[in-house]
Amino acid sequence: MAGSAGGDAAREALARLDEAEIAHLWVVYTDYNGRSQGKAVPRSRFASALDGGISFARANLGHDVTDHQAPDTIFSADSGDFFAVPDPAAIAPYPLTPRTARAICWMRQEGGAPWDGCPRTAVQRQVERLAAHGLTVRAAFEPEGYLFRLGPDGQPQPFEARGMFTIEALDVQSAVLHAISETLEAMGVGVEQAAPEYGPGQIEINLRHAEPIKAADDLVALKDVTRAVARQEGLVASFMPKPFENAAGCGLHIHLSLWNVDGSSAMEGDDGHPSGFSPVGRAFMGGLLAHARALCGIGAPTFNSAKRLQPGSWAPAHAAYAPRNRSALVRIPSAARRRIEFRAGDNTSNPYLLLAALLAAGLDGIERDLDPGAPAEGDLGHLTDAQLAAQGIAVLPRSTRDALDAVAADETLLAALGPILLPEWLKVKRSELATAETIVSPWERAAYLRV
Repeated sequence: MAGSAGGDAAREALARLDEAEIAHLWVVYTDYNGRSQGKAVPRSRFASALDGGISFARANLGHDVTDHQAPDTIFSADSGDFFAVPDPAAIAPYPLTPRTARAICWMRQEGGAPWDGCPRTAVQRQVERLAAHGLTVRAAFEPEGYLFRLGPDGQPQPFEARGMFTIEALDVQSAVLHAISETLEAMGVGVEQAAPEYGPGQIEINLRHAEPIKAADDLVALKDVTRAVARQEGLVASFMPKPFENAAGCGLHIHLSLWNVDGSSAMEGDDGHPSGFSPVGRAFMGGLLAHARALCGIGAPTFNSAKRLQPGSWAPAHAAYAPRNRSALVRIPSAARRRIEFRAGDNTSNPYLLLAALLAAGLDGIERDLDPGAPAEGDLGHLTDAQLAAQGIAVLPRSTRDALDAVAADETLLAALGPILLPEWLKVKRSELATAETIVSPWERAAYLRV
C-alpha cells in the first residue's frame, strides 16, 4: 500500500534491530511546532509498528508550544487519529540510551495512505515535483544554539563568555560538542563541524548535505541529541532564536543545491547574468525572493523570532541575494555558484514544513522563469531607506503578525502544501502569538509601573 513500511525494507530493518539487540524502539514524529514527539515500543511490537504504525490523536497537532490548543483548529477531540509509520530508512540506534533505537515516521491515514497533514510527506511531494523537471536537490542545515548552566535555584544561567571561535571556548565546550558529534555519527548523521559561536556559550553544528527528507531528519536528531547530551553534562541546551537582547541570536541556515539527473550541477552557469547562475539556478533563487515574506513567516514563526531578524544584527532583514554577503536573505557562499544559503529561518520552525515551502517557492520560480535581478551591494542592515530603494530591495516582515499574515496571503505556497498543513499550522502559530502578546514582561513593569 502507498506509504506502508512493509515489504523487504521493513524486514531488513527488523533484522538490523535484532542483530543490534535493540529492546526499545522510539517511534518519533515532529509536531507542527517542530518538536519531536513519540512513544517507546517494546521488542515484541516492532513488527506491528513497522507494518501499521502507532496511533496518535490528531488533536495533538492543534497544540502550541505551551501545550494549549488553538481555539479554531480542525484537530479537535473528535478528529480521530493519524498513524506514525516508521520509515525503514530512518531507523537508527540511539547510543545515549541502552538497547534503544529511534524511527522517524510518516504521518499516515489508517491503512497506510498518505495524509495531507504530514509535513514530511509535503517535502516528498516537492521532491517529486522537482524530479518531473529532471532535477534533484541536496540540503544541509546549520543550527545555532546556546548552552546554559543551572544556577543555585535550578534555573538556566548564561554560560561564561570565552570569546567567539577561541580555542579556550572550544576546550570548555569540548565534552559536549564531541559527545554530540560522536553520537550523531553513530546514528548515521553526518557532521561537518562543530564550533563555539559569538554569544556566551553559543554553539553551531553544521550537518552534512543529504537528500531533503534525510537532511530534515538529521536536524531533528541533532536537536534531540544536543539537548540530551547537555542534560547528561548538567547543562541546558536551547535553540531559542533570541535568548538575550544584547547577544547574538540563533539562526537555522539552510544550504540548497540543484542537480541534474546525470549528476552535474543544475545551478552553475556562465551566460553573463549578474548572479552567475544558470537559468534554472537563478529562476529557483528568484522564486525564493518572490515568496520571501511568507518564507520568513514559515521559517521564523514565533514572537521571539522577530527579535532576531533586525537590521544590522547579522540576521537578514531584507529580501535580497548577494555573493558572500551575510546581511542578505539568500547568500551565495562560494565562487563555484553551486549552492545557495537561506538565512532567515530559526529553530522554532518545523524543518519539514520550512524545507517543503522553500522547494515549492523555488519550483514556482522555475515554472515562471523568475529573474532575481542583480545581486545586492553593501551591508544591507546599515543602508538607508533611500539606498535600499535605489537597489529595489524590500524589507522582510518586522513583526510576527505581519510574517504570519504573509504566509496566509501566499496562495502559491498554500496550494503547493495542501489543504491541511499550512492552514492548521497558521492557526496554531497565531494562537501562540495571541498569548505572547498578552504577557506583561519585567521590562514593561520596570519602564511603566511608575509612569
